Amino acid sequence: MGAAKDLLRLVGFSPGTLTPQWRARATEALSRNRLGLLAVVGGGGPLGYAPDFIRPEPPAFLTDIDTALHQIATTPRERVHYELAGAVNGHAWDRGSGHPPPRQLLRALERGEEYVARRLADEMARFWHGALATSWPGIRARLEADVTARASEIARSGLAEALNHLAPNLEWREGELIVHLRTGSIHRLTVDADGVILTPSVFVDWALFCAGEPPGVPAPRTPLIVYPAGPVDCLAPERDHPLIGAMRRRLLAELSQPRSTTELAQRLYLSPATASYHLQILHRAGLVTRTRQSRHVLYQRLGGAV
Repeated sequence: MGAAKDLLRLVGFSPGTLTPQWRARATEALSRNRLGLLAVVGGGGPLGYAPDFIRPEPPAFLTDIDTALHQIATTPRERVHYELAGAVNGHAWDRGSGHPPPRQLLRALERGEEYVARRLADEMARFWHGALATSWPGIRARLEADVTARASEIARSGLAEALNHLAPNLEWREGELIVHLRTGSIHRLTVDADGVILTPSVFVDWALFCAGEPPGVPAPRTPLIVYPAGPVDCLAPERDHPLIGAMRRRLLAELSQPRSTTELAQRLYLSPATASYHLQILHRAGLVTRTRQSRHVLYQRLGGAV
């Protein structure tokens, strides 16, 4: 769900940073499905803040869409009130500066925070299916490849070095993680938490700091840093073939004998969609064969592919 929120924020706050294709796809999904409330809440308003509860804290890496939508719909009332009150009173809109909150949001709030949460979950579902669903296998594969690459870097060079490479505005210095804002100022926040969630996104080019908040807020969340995902096949490709990155090399290593997409996904802890995405690329490149056996399609690497 993080990808959807990041895309919404760019559409609302800085659409010029999107490619024409993504900008057209997102705006069409919003207008065709009449997702006005989601557009104003997820867009960040003129002051740039988009409430965090529409990016629920993930219980696991790459949480499935239904779980994330349920988390949005059941966000505690106090949390919805806390974030939206901040949005309409200075974080996203400011009544005294010529940027009043949109009437559509204020009317929705009159019906209660539970209504707002359920409606935003419904609109987010329609936006995700309209703008992101067809591209999700490729996006998911890129995110998984990024996490693989970062884990390898941590094992090779240490956590501090890996953190310094996450984004151009992140810096690990003397035990402190510093986020440099685009304005050039530095925002320091001491958070009493058991950990920090680091998550890649294909729709950010600088790190974003989410859910960093003072003690005593309702339904507190784990601090979260969203950083730009590396390019496809984040690890350097091997010299023997330009299409073989870390993820596809792992798949090829398993294909010394015929295996189905489902079996490969289970062996490598991938989603079936991600395994299928990479297998199709390897097949088009002539590195694996594909044969049908009963109701299953089996893949096997050609000799010398690894």
